[in-house]
Amino acid sequence: MRLRGRRPGSSPSGRRRLEVTPARFALVARWALWALVAIVITGSLVRLTGSGLGCSDWPNCEPGEFVPAADFHGWVEFGNRIVTGLVSAAVILAVGASLWRQPRRVDLVWWSMVLVAGVAFQIGLGAVTVLTHLSPPIVMSHFLASQVLVSAAVVLQHRAEREPPLHAARATQLPAGIRMHAGTSGVLTAAALFTGTVVTGTGPHGGDEHVERLQFALPSVARIHGITVAVLAGITLLLGVRARRLAGAHRDEASGAVASGLGARVRIVIAVMAVQAAIGYVQYFTELPVLLVALHVIGATLLTITMTRLVLAAGATVAPAQSPDAAEPVGIASRGFAE
Repeated sequence: MRLRGRRPGSSPSGRRRLEVTPARFALVARWALWALVAIVITGSLVRLTGSGLGCSDWPNCEPGEFVPAADFHGWVEFGNRIVTGLVSAAVILAVGASLWRQPRRVDLVWWSMVLVAGVAFQIGLGAVTVLTHLSPPIVMSHFLASQVLVSAAVVLQHRAEREPPLHAARATQLPAGIRMHAGTSGVLTAAALFTGTVVTGTGPHGGDEHVERLQFALPSVARIHGITVAVLAGITLLLGVRARRLAGAHRDEASGAVASGLGARVRIVIAVMAVQAAIGYVQYFTELPVLLVALHVIGATLLTITMTRLVLAAGATVAPAQSPDAAEPVGIASRGFAE
């Protein structure tokens, strides 16, 4: 008697189980990232339109009313809650896709779960924000937590688009000093984001005209924020110089390829910071117009994304014959979910 083999992807009962290809999971990870970016933008619109208390209760918009009445501010706030629901669906899909991905990778499952946990935390913090009537420290925490989530989503996408880290004996990394330098830029980015939220908590756009603001002098906190950004720019520029020198010294070696990739990431970050600085100065001297403040929030989120990718590029591990991205990207295939 011969044993009959099962079709690939089929269960013992003969039914094929749901599978997700690596390319399709990479696409899901990208969706999760941009969904998290969208919630940052809609959240900023709630604050900038003065709609932070458009819904005075949570999860209902008003006591006994889940949906707001025909009120602009109520619908802006409620719309942000709807987007939060869509974001929740996106990160839950990422978890499901990571479990169905073939072959399954534990790191992708864990990073997907980090997104779900982070979104759940953000939903709870959003409720606290409303119930504390837009307390500036809570609003600041809400924004900073969103940036941490965006950074985690970048890591998930980065890992999803590449094969697992190399373990070959001759695998190459950049020198520890350069990796630490990149990490320092990442820490300074976090400091710049924090001081930026202090400026926001002191400024006029609190989400509602009756919200109490932080009792700092706006010029002083703006100056501290500007100094932090200037230090960040200088440190990152120096990193670019070091990466360029290393790439030139090891042009035909794996470390040279990695350094070249890092240099490209540095140039992108510097470009984002230059645009951010221009918007920041213009908005300050034009008394913080809503449009420019919104663009500054988007720029801060782009800085988070590009700096996270820079730090990841600095830690890339490649074999001598490979490209600076460590392994071939998965790419986006035309077929993904297979039953």
